[in-house]
Amino acid sequence: MQKLSEIKQLLARAGHRPRRGLGQSFLIDPNLMNKLVSLAGLTGGETVLEVGAATGSLTEELLGRARRVVAVEMDKALAEILGRRLSQRENLTILNRDALAGKHALAAEVLAALAPDRSVHLVANLPFSVAVPVIINCLLRSWQAVKAGRAAEGSAQVRFDTLTFTVQKELADRLTAGVGEAAYGRVSVIVALLSRVQAGKVMPPEAFWPRPKVHSQMVRLDFDAAAAARLADAASLCAVLSATFGLRRKQVAAAARSRSFPFPREQFLAALASAGIDAGRRPQEVAPGGFLALANLLACPTGKGEHGTMQN
Repeated sequence: MQKLSEIKQLLARAGHRPRRGLGQSFLIDPNLMNKLVSLAGLTGGETVLEVGAATGSLTEELLGRARRVVAVEMDKALAEILGRRLSQRENLTILNRDALAGKHALAAEVLAALAPDRSVHLVANLPFSVAVPVIINCLLRSWQAVKAGRAAEGSAQVRFDTLTFTVQKELADRLTAGVGEAAYGRVSVIVALLSRVQAGKVMPPEAFWPRPKVHSQMVRLDFDAAAAARLADAASLCAVLSATFGLRRKQVAAAARSRSFPFPREQFLAALASAGIDAGRRPQEVAPGGFLALANLLACPTGKGEHGTMQN
């Protein structure tokens, strides 16, 4: 991997400085980078998506351990550095663009680059500015691939079997939080319903340059296809989670009073009762399985949907 002096030299030659607004902090601790790659568990045959490739320090490690790497870097100066250093590698595709098409979808160009392979693995030092939407959209894309099944074509086939990344410790706490914990929220529920989570090494600020003000942590999510198949409609789940956790200090029934709530009030209250959820509870007191049952009932109001529960 690149030493700090090498990274600084590459940036200086390009007349570039790290952009804190984009969360550009470079992982400079070789032992921790090795731990991150080890946590990903690559065996050599995988297709890997790296979001926020920067100058390619992690990219080089991934190229030696994966069959193919799609490296996404939205900063033009960093993408040019990456290209000058590694574009000759036959198993590397470099995309100079945002990995997202807005907050609610992965970019079509990114999915097209991954599309020849059904199984994809995310390995990245995720920029804080895109970490949550990237994680959620990778999981939801995987759910979509499961629902589409073998009939799917092109980018609809893409499924992220594992997501291994570094994020700020506060976000890692949210990803791993259980019902009733202070950090428990929308992203906690989605992670619990669609994956198995493994918290990795906590990383001190000095492991990065420029040095952030907070600790970071490695996390691995293993997509759970069998569990994901029990969710009838991801849009219904996301709508319920956004409405309820948007009013996290209020009772879950209060979500029905929101003007943007997509379900009729009586239908929502009836679904709460059928799902066995006390309308007077706050959202942080409702387990992931309760939200699963509620979303499925709202997606299939005739009662023909899957109403099963899941443990957190």
